[in-house]
Amino acid sequence: MNDDERPWMIEKLKRYKTSLLDRETSLKEELSRYLDTSDLDYDSDEFKNIEYDIYNNPSETYLLAQIKIINALPPILDKHIDCIQKGNDLDKVLDSLEFEIYKVKKRVYVNIGEWEALINHLSDHRLFEIQNNPKGHGDQIIKELCWIRDFENKFLE
Repeated sequence: MNDDERPWMIEKLKRYKTSLLDRETSLKEELSRYLDTSDLDYDSDEFKNIEYDIYNNPSETYLLAQIKIINALPPILDKHIDCIQKGNDLDKVLDSLEFEIYKVKKRVYVNIGEWEALINHLSDHRLFEIQNNPKGHGDQIIKELCWIRDFENKFLE
């Protein structure tokens, strides 16, 4: 990337952050259909502490995971936007951002090894279908786990 792309990249990352924050409310509302949330405050950090039960409800698992990811990403995005504004190398900043996103997703999805075993048993054709057109929250979980696995295979081996 060249320096002409700095303002464009900064704007793109700011829009991404805004869309994440906007999405959080709808995810919490959707999650409230699966949980007894009558005594949970949407604006508090209580959702961060809810643990998911992968066997009973993949929708609940996916929604909770996404809320946790959304809660973790804004400060990371702010840090990387600041690096771009300070003139740091764009490619290095974007590589760092991708690695930070990987770490967040890995931390959020660390306890769902059952799904990792599942993706190892799915055919390449089915995985391709899921990654290009996920249907439902179970497919979304598989898509996220495939992204994590692909990142590890590409960058961490």
